[in-house]
Amino acid sequence: MRQLDEQLTELEKLQRAAQLIEEMSQGRLLVCRSAVGQVYIRARDDSSLGMDMRIDSIPGQPRYQITFSAQIRRMGADMDADRLRTLLSEVGQTYALMAALETRSYTPTMEDLAAFCDELAAQQVQAIGPTLN
Repeated sequence: MRQLDEQLTELEKLQRAAQLIEEMSQGRLLVCRSAVGQVYIRARDDSSLGMDMRIDSIPGQPRYQITFSAQIRRMGADMDADRLRTLLSEVGQTYALMAALETRSYTPTMEDLAAFCDELAAQQVQAIGPTLN
């Protein structure tokens, strides 16, 4: 996997990560651009698990290190057998997703992140449709 990553640009790796997150979570998780130009992972309201995309600067380099983490969103919720089965499936999908994301290294530049944010914003506008002014 690392050899394939070397052939991809950092922007392409971010694009593939976003696609992987959406596909492997079956649409429960989406990579979005925030109103302040940052990137975050939005979980659907019915998701029991969420994910974070952490962007840290690398000291002395013009690059950033991106890491992903998962967290439980619903603590103390009552569950019947069907809800537990749904949770178990979601945990398995999220585990597979995290394992896939952790096989790659993400070290984009500020320009890569800006291009990625612009692409996410364009996708969000396209999904919403044109607005009236």
